[in-house]
Amino acid sequence: MEEMQMVKPWKIMIVDDDHDIHSVTKFILKRLKFQGRGLQFIHAYSAEEAKIRLLDNPDIAVALLDVVMEDEAAGLNLVKCIREEFHNDSIRLIIRTGHPGMAPEESVTLDYDINDYRGKTELTAQSLKTVVITALRSYNALKEIKNLNSEIDKTQQSVIFSLSEIAESRGTNIGNHVKRVGAISKFLAEKMGCDSEQLKHMNLAASMHDIGKMAINDSILNKPGKLTKEEFDVIKKHCEYGHDILKNSEWPMLQMAATIAYEHHENYNGTGYPNGLAKNEITLVSRIVALVDVFDALATKRVYKQAWEFDEIFGFIKEQRGIKFDPEITDCFFEHIDDILEIIEEVEQQF
Repeated sequence: MEEMQMVKPWKIMIVDDDHDIHSVTKFILKRLKFQGRGLQFIHAYSAEEAKIRLLDNPDIAVALLDVVMEDEAAGLNLVKCIREEFHNDSIRLIIRTGHPGMAPEESVTLDYDINDYRGKTELTAQSLKTVVITALRSYNALKEIKNLNSEIDKTQQSVIFSLSEIAESRGTNIGNHVKRVGAISKFLAEKMGCDSEQLKHMNLAASMHDIGKMAINDSILNKPGKLTKEEFDVIKKHCEYGHDILKNSEWPMLQMAATIAYEHHENYNGTGYPNGLAKNEITLVSRIVALVDVFDALATKRVYKQAWEFDEIFGFIKEQRGIKFDPEITDCFFEHIDDILEIIEEVEQQF
């Protein structure tokens, strides 16, 4: 007996208040196969029911939508919901209408993110099959591109984390400092109201805060004892070096990383370096990283110090509220300290 291989079918959703349309569509398409995979039909008889089906089946490949259902624009409002509320740009949306005058093809195509528009009377059995195959081919190509982009993103992330760790440690074992700084900084950035573009880049940008240490001599970076004034002056240059390394990129993430590298040792009261910036002269993302970097650095064993206990760290951060650290960010940090400690555990488990 030959071993049967289970092949996952493509999910096709039919959204129409006419039960006969569902029956005819399924009859025409039921034997259709694309890339060796058959079809699974999901039925919805109103736009509201379709929303439930979409939430239960986020991998629906194609939706065949009527326009007039609960009201004259139910189908078009469903398109907007799918694209703008559900943020689903993968599903292929095909409008099939029996009332073309209520939803003219030109205006619908221009105003709505649909992939095809057909009158029900023009869709013969063969043309319906062709439309669905074309939509499946488009859906499959889009998913492959997204998967490829995801792999590229993972590779870029891995490279950036590796470079950041090399810059931070230069052979000294500091665990996952840059990953923890990135994850915690992104969390606090969301709590502090940073916009979506900043949140998109915060994790990686924050992880590169010490990239300028790649230009600092190992004998100073890994010195086990206290630094001389001259040596500390050299160390402080890493902010400028990091900014110089990153500033010429047109990639928004690296632009943010350049700013953070430059400003993460500025103090809220203006006593930091390299430029003695104070308060809102320091960008919000840099003020966030300034606190997170100190928090995690104090909790990490280095060649020149032992790790501090959390009670000691928390006491120091409270003392530096309004001096070294932004008061609002400090308060936000302590308000969500349990979440932050969970993030630390998650990073350690992940990496």
